[in-house]
Amino acid sequence: MKDKILPYGDRLRQLLVKSNITSSNLNLFLRDKGVFLGGNEKDNSVPLLIKTLITPNEFVELYETQKKKEDNVKINSAVLKCSKDFSLPNIIRGGFDLNELVENSSDYKQNFTIKGSPVFYFEDEVGVLDYEIERVNLLDDWTNNLTTHKGTVYVSKREDGAIELKVEQNSTSKETKFINDLINKEIKKAFVKEDIISSKSDYIRIRFNDFSNPDRIQFLYSFTTKMCVYLDFVSVSDIDIYLDEEEKTPEDLKKFLDELESLKLNGKKLQNHPLVTDSKYHKKVIFASLSLKYKFNIDGVKGECVIKIYFPEYISKKDETSEVQYVINFTINKDCKGIASENELRKKVISYIDSHKLRSYNLFKKKETVIESV
Repeated sequence: MKDKILPYGDRLRQLLVKSNITSSNLNLFLRDKGVFLGGNEKDNSVPLLIKTLITPNEFVELYETQKKKEDNVKINSAVLKCSKDFSLPNIIRGGFDLNELVENSSDYKQNFTIKGSPVFYFEDEVGVLDYEIERVNLLDDWTNNLTTHKGTVYVSKREDGAIELKVEQNSTSKETKFINDLINKEIKKAFVKEDIISSKSDYIRIRFNDFSNPDRIQFLYSFTTKMCVYLDFVSVSDIDIYLDEEEKTPEDLKKFLDELESLKLNGKKLQNHPLVTDSKYHKKVIFASLSLKYKFNIDGVKGECVIKIYFPEYISKKDETSEVQYVINFTINKDCKGIASENELRKKVISYIDSHKLRSYNLFKKKETVIESV
């Protein structure tokens, strides 16, 4: 739809008032056009924009701002222990029919289709399966009743005393997460068939209940250290906090915390907040997410980066088996735009984040299980 119509008036208003296009987005957009407003509210910017004509390129910029908010690439990873050596290309290069997997996954027709016939290819000994789905939602407005979403599964073999399979999966919607799960099951079946793992083996994942409350805080806080040559930590900006009803509330926080179930902190330097720095509170408070700001310089491309590390199912439904997940968003400096895409920048830092994540997991988790660090 966006390729056929250049909206104005009320049609443009439907896009601009969406919550995933913020007042700040609109004011920056207007500023680039040489328009400066006295107030930051949409009440000022939206009426001005719907009364003016915008160019096709400007509409694409606004539309992609919305899509960027909707399609944050959510990243998680898992490790599958293997009992003997293997050739990864021999096992997965032939792949499987992704369309057939989806078709056989349920008795009813899905609300999406997979574009083309995606197969595994290899980049530097890493198997990559990229795919794109098209989803129809007739209840949505004209701006996104037909949407596309991308998913990627990476499979790599590594050898550092043990032979393991590492699967990273990026998902941008519930549907791509569903497809990634189907792919992971097929990968496991292939390794069982080759007698590389037993049928009882499963992916080792980092879960919420792998930590005590204090150690979960330490795990999340460890991302403030220098973990990557490309990133320099600036501050903690957001924290989702819940309270453990089984733990006694410290006396100095009773009046503040006793009537609360959860708390969301937003600020500029929350790494200095007492709930973070003072260990006497750590048994009572549960950290379920942390957002961290960094300055980045990736091969000369500079800007700011926000990494959100969180346990999504614990936040949504208190599921203590929730797997840790992270989202990386880049804001590229104006003079560096066009040099590299967000996806290219993301690929540069993911391996560093995953390596740090596994090291910190082994340091702070309950001691029953250890995942070998990369």
